[in-house]
Amino acid sequence: MNSIFKFTYINKTIIMSNFIHFGCWNNLNKGCLENVIQLLKNRLKDAAKPKIDFLTIAGDNYYPKKQQVDGKKKKIIIPSLLEKGFKSLPPEIPIYMILGNHDLETKGIEPLVPVEEKDDCSIIKYEKISKNRNGNIEYNLFKEFMLENGTLILMIDTSMYSIDVGEYLPCYNYFLQRTFTTAEELRAYQLGLIIETLTKYNDIKIKNLIIIGHHPIIGLKIKKGVDARINDIMRFDNVLKEIYSRLKDTVNYFYLCADVHLYQEGDIFIKIDDIQTMMIKQYIVGTGGTELDKCANERNIGVAINDDPRLTYTMTKCEEKCGFLECINTGNSLSFLFNAVPASGGRNKSKKSRKQKKSKRKRKSKRKRIIKSKKRKKSRRKTIRVLG
Repeated sequence: MNSIFKFTYINKTIIMSNFIHFGCWNNLNKGCLENVIQLLKNRLKDAAKPKIDFLTIAGDNYYPKKQQVDGKKKKIIIPSLLEKGFKSLPPEIPIYMILGNHDLETKGIEPLVPVEEKDDCSIIKYEKISKNRNGNIEYNLFKEFMLENGTLILMIDTSMYSIDVGEYLPCYNYFLQRTFTTAEELRAYQLGLIIETLTKYNDIKIKNLIIIGHHPIIGLKIKKGVDARINDIMRFDNVLKEIYSRLKDTVNYFYLCADVHLYQEGDIFIKIDDIQTMMIKQYIVGTGGTELDKCANERNIGVAINDDPRLTYTMTKCEEKCGFLECINTGNSLSFLFNAVPASGGRNKSKKSRKQKKSKRKRKSKRKRIIKSKKRKKSRRKTIRVLG
């Protein structure tokens, strides 16, 4: 029992079991954050449902405001909005947060007001300030904890496996207060933490492994008007294979993530070798508050995508809604339930649909002008007949 993760906050010790998960959330420029936070607060107060013990947030913890500055597209950090987003999170339960690619961005980023020291990691700098003002938030590269019923959680950074890791390296060093010179060093550091954790729990029967990262292992969405496969972290395969080499198929594998701004469930089969295959149930929950992406065409549901020899993916569900994933771990098995709210705005309104609506408004306005013109002409004719 000593290995079960406990949290002490405001002189209370909590044995952790159930949690809520989301990412891609802190966007008060436009999106649905306020609706999600209200739904979240209502859920935490609902005594008729299983008690929620903590939150996991899978990165993209702030979205700057996009605008033109001197003829160039810039992303403007507005500290008051960033702070407001962090303050809106519930203070009564622990929150575990990891980095997303937007937190590590440097290109085109401009603070609204000068930072104390001029650097390229302004988003993380302001996020750390806001995090430090909220005593219940932990902001980590990596986090592990064992829940009840033999459920182990590994919160893992995934941006280091993307092609942009070279751009992100200075901000990793700022965040960790380290001096990594290559992406390989950074990846080796995290892999060491993962192996250390699995070794730590060697004597415990792990029933479920929940891996939480920012990027999907693979996924589907509409991009530029057509169905597109999302596969931004191919190097992450090596980490999954290392985990499988130690736990084999005696464990139920789950992967919770964000990055893509929609809710999607799917089954992943990763080929380990000619004999072994790792099966993972994936939940994409990039629905915490920013604008939404469009789901891939419904005809893709239930269809196995296996054009990549290293893995097969079958999307089983997709929703263009904001909300969060409820993870209940108090029974004999894990259960996952998506709680959705209507989105206010989002990228799910394509340019084409906006043009169609604009065109429809113009046609409607034209019809009104024609009807008014006909009425005026008819009225004039009546007046002439009366005068005659």
